[in-house]
Amino acid sequence: MSGNELMEKPDWVSPPGHTMISLLEQNELTVEDFAERIGRTKGVTQKLLDGKHAIDVQLARQLTDVFGASESFWMAREHDYRASMELPEKVSVTSFEDLISILPLADMKKFGWIENARSRGDKIAQSMEFFGVSTIAQWQGRYENAFRGAAYRRATAYASCEIATTAWLRQGEIETQADEVAKWSPEQLRRELDAFRRLTWYKSPSLFLPKLKEGLARAGVKFAIVRAPKGCSASGAIRILADDTPHIQLSFRYLSDDQFWFSLFHEMGHLLLHFDKMPILENTDLEEEECESEANEFASQVIVPMVYQEELLDLLASKPKIIEFAKKVGVSPGLIVGQLQHAGIIRYNQMQHLKRRYRWVD
Repeated sequence: MSGNELMEKPDWVSPPGHTMISLLEQNELTVEDFAERIGRTKGVTQKLLDGKHAIDVQLARQLTDVFGASESFWMAREHDYRASMELPEKVSVTSFEDLISILPLADMKKFGWIENARSRGDKIAQSMEFFGVSTIAQWQGRYENAFRGAAYRRATAYASCEIATTAWLRQGEIETQADEVAKWSPEQLRRELDAFRRLTWYKSPSLFLPKLKEGLARAGVKFAIVRAPKGCSASGAIRILADDTPHIQLSFRYLSDDQFWFSLFHEMGHLLLHFDKMPILENTDLEEEECESEANEFASQVIVPMVYQEELLDLLASKPKIIEFAKKVGVSPGLIVGQLQHAGIIRYNQMQHLKRRYRWVD
């Protein structure tokens, strides 16, 4: 059977990867050759061939370059295959009209994620472009349950909206898609921890954030700070992207240095301790609690190493003592205050002036 016949009369129930495999055989291309041509790892490419990795607009273009079929062919192939699969019993979004009625479009526009759109058609078009999809079935497959694909710290004081969280996660992908990072190395990430601790002394995010991103990139980790839109309760997330790159995302929700750095070290803890358990939110509640507890303990010990923990517990609400201890430990006083408050040694309204506060600039 020729390549053209494959493209004209595909078996729509089978994964699009079956068509790709036939075309690879006809063109005498290996999986490694294919992976190189579409710019994906061998692992991701194998998932694509198995029907476990969705085809988005960008990938459809790359498939067109490799096989010669049109982008619309591959997008239709993907759509019909996903539509043929059994859907979950409860589907909260069944059309783009549903989606735009739930998305926090006002904040997405305010934050510069999308342009202003007045008509329903324009809003739908912008939402499709933002998520990189052409059908609602594709969005469902890739994003409706995206929050389950990321272990994320949720602020219980805020209302939760899964759809808003998927938009927040997607913006994190967009902001880092051009970032170049080394191959993931847990050993390198551990080596960077001391440098990250020193960055806590920097007053301005404009000074420490570039250095932080550079250090994470050396360890093979992408990093984004994305403001949470209305309805998104996440303060941080850790996930593995389609190209097998770890991705840390923070919302900087509480705008204080102790919360920011604790959340960051917490996510690093997940990477170093629970990499093989991703996505964590799909595990049992007990495993979730254990993982969260372990990540919290990791973050606490990065801020105050075990050798200083006993001395921390003896501190009082004394500005000179806290500053002296912070210098000894090697992190900013605000982080020490946060640890003291969390341990119940001082009240949450004490020593707040030692924390650094930040604000968003629109």
